[in-house]
Amino acid sequence: MEKSIYFLQKPATVSIETFRDSLLNKLVPHLQSLGASQLTINIADLNPSIQEQAPSRLIGPWQRLSAAVSFWHDCLDQRAPLEASLADISDTIIGYLVTESVPQVFDPVWEGGQRRPGVTQFGANGKPQDVSDEAFYHNWQVLHSTSSFDLHPLRWSYVRNAVARPLTADAPAYRAIVCEHFRELSDFTDDERYFGSQEAVVAMLKELPGFCDFNNMVSLATSEYYFR
Repeated sequence: MEKSIYFLQKPATVSIETFRDSLLNKLVPHLQSLGASQLTINIADLNPSIQEQAPSRLIGPWQRLSAAVSFWHDCLDQRAPLEASLADISDTIIGYLVTESVPQVFDPVWEGGQRRPGVTQFGANGKPQDVSDEAFYHNWQVLHSTSSFDLHPLRWSYVRNAVARPLTADAPAYRAIVCEHFRELSDFTDDERYFGSQEAVVAMLKELPGFCDFNNMVSLATSEYYFR
């Protein structure tokens, strides 16, 4: 089994609500019929609230990401029909083959089309040029993943995806794609709830240059849906 993640940009003439309904009601069943399983749909339909309450949570070219679709499939070589289905509904698709780790596990009891309570912070970033592969993975997967529990004590779950390679042309050079979920919107928008302590924030700022390319990072808030 292999996991893929695709970034989608909705057509300009389509509302995010209409795009969301098409993803959940049309795209998901079609992908499942083609063999995709364990689908997670992250939809950027919270932007107005986030811009008003916590604009600093929106980083990089977040306006270009309307949704992210991830799923597992038996064989990467047979992805063409899956990508065609994504392209039919989206203006652009950007895809990555990833390896998944779940440092903070959860039970998706809302599966089957129900919106997951709260909000998912969806983010991606590349590797700084002056950081070796070995240092990148150590800084991100060992040091930062451990300290992130102190940074976000109210976080519900943490899914970490390391990019194995891009699947589509002109894909940004992302090496890390993460989903961090919070049970309530205020856990995400309120700095006193989002951050565990000032010391944890200082530690995070020291860690970031060791694994994050600030020139291409993106981070935004999304609604999440899961289908087995």
